[in-house]
Amino acid sequence: MSFRQRLIISCIIGVITGLVGGWYQLAFANGGAGDITMPLCMGEALWRGDDPYIVCRGFQSDGVTPNTLNPVTTAIITLLLLPLPRLVAAGVFLGLSAAILAWALTRSGEAWRLLTFLAFPFWAAVQTVQWAPLLLAVYFWPALLALTLAKPHVGAAVALNVPWRRWPVMVTMLLGLLSLLWMPAWPLAMLGGVGAPGDYRPPVFSLPGAMLLLAALRWRAREARLLLILALAPQWTFYDQLLVFGVVRTWRELLVLIGCSWLCYLSWFLLPLPGIPWFIWLIYLPALVIVLRQGYPHSIIRAPLALGSNADPPEEA
Repeated sequence: MSFRQRLIISCIIGVITGLVGGWYQLAFANGGAGDITMPLCMGEALWRGDDPYIVCRGFQSDGVTPNTLNPVTTAIITLLLLPLPRLVAAGVFLGLSAAILAWALTRSGEAWRLLTFLAFPFWAAVQTVQWAPLLLAVYFWPALLALTLAKPHVGAAVALNVPWRRWPVMVTMLLGLLSLLWMPAWPLAMLGGVGAPGDYRPPVFSLPGAMLLLAALRWRAREARLLLILALAPQWTFYDQLLVFGVVRTWRELLVLIGCSWLCYLSWFLLPLPGIPWFIWLIYLPALVIVLRQGYPHSIIRAPLALGSNADPPEEA
């Protein structure tokens, strides 16, 4: 796939996603900005010199569940969206996220990876204006490493499974340093607003999530490490599970996981049984089977946790 083709496809996907996401927010979310409402609120507070962990603390639409307060790094990343109306900011954010993801997915020339946009977790991310598409883009385009600081709890699974090169690491460190210079105590201030623990636990702590530890049998494979670390990370359904789609190596595996993701949604929608973690049964466990069936690649991509890795294949900057 040529540079021009990738650019056109990425732009088309970005525009469509931005329009669909903006329409959804207008039609079903009162013209809000979904998950980026919090970092935008925090960015405005920081710009005024206020404490974002006081000004932006509140509750979700049910009036009971606390809003999840974000790291200051998340607010800094979204600063350029502050002048825009909330609805427009949501559309721009989703459009850019989808375009960047499309570009990242096609870096290796494997156009079939664009089928990832058919997965239900992607559309769940669009509905709620989430960061998962950008985090998945980092997995395929390590130059974007700094974006993992937007959602460190799941971003760590990506950051620990991509090569750490000089400039991406320096940008990441500068972003973290800037956040501390702007508000030195923000890590401590954030601890009181981490969300509702009942819905925010690592998959490995839910039955049958412990089976995901079997991914350690393939530890030297990048895909297995991604799945294992994701299983240890607290996350929400269903958008955070988009990162699981990084484990596939063939279009057949991708189609299987896409089908399972929609079956997961239908099962959750039609059979909302308490205590049944459908996303583990129908997304994580199929991904585990895929990982365990895979052989080791000829060259294993070196990452911070890739102990005993072989040569690091050349990649784009």
